[in-house]
Amino acid sequence: MKLYLLIIFCCVILITAIVTFVSGAGYLYVLGFTALAVVIVIAIDALVSTIARLLPKKCAQHEAKVFTVSAKEKKFYEKLKIRKWKDKVPEIGQFTGFRKNKIVDPKSVEYLDRFLLEICYGEIGHFFSVFLGFALLLFYPLTDIWFAVSIPVAIINIFMNLPSLFILRYNSYKLVVLRKSNLKKQARFAA
Repeated sequence: MKLYLLIIFCCVILITAIVTFVSGAGYLYVLGFTALAVVIVIAIDALVSTIARLLPKKCAQHEAKVFTVSAKEKKFYEKLKIRKWKDKVPEIGQFTGFRKNKIVDPKSVEYLDRFLLEICYGEIGHFFSVFLGFALLLFYPLTDIWFAVSIPVAIINIFMNLPSLFILRYNSYKLVVLRKSNLKKQARFAA
């Protein structure tokens, strides 16, 4: 979480400095707009995540094609060396009552189903947050300063959401494989 806060702080300073230099507007004036844009985009992300969690379970079934991760997509994540950096990205599952940073009960199909459901909700939230960050443009009259601040903040929001989306999809591939293995073991044990 500290890394994310540091990134946000550095981006606020950088955007403020560039917009102040280019526009000639006062530093504190631009800093205020930048800070406001960051607060609004965080609120948008929180709202999107809340709405995603309120969706019925049938909208977040891991068997749905949109949530299915192909072997090719998994290789893409491996080329990004996701395994090395995924633990550095904050996981805020404590707000939903289900942490996704560690598999607690890998042998339980019911647990894995819940884990996959939570991953699907997370995917929905992060996917829509990537695009809805541009809703910033609707929160204030389109002045040059607001436009100059909102576009970079929305773009940075994309890059803050994509790693989480990639991690969720990468992990879901492994969980589906583990779930299938558990189901086969249960079937053999029952037979």
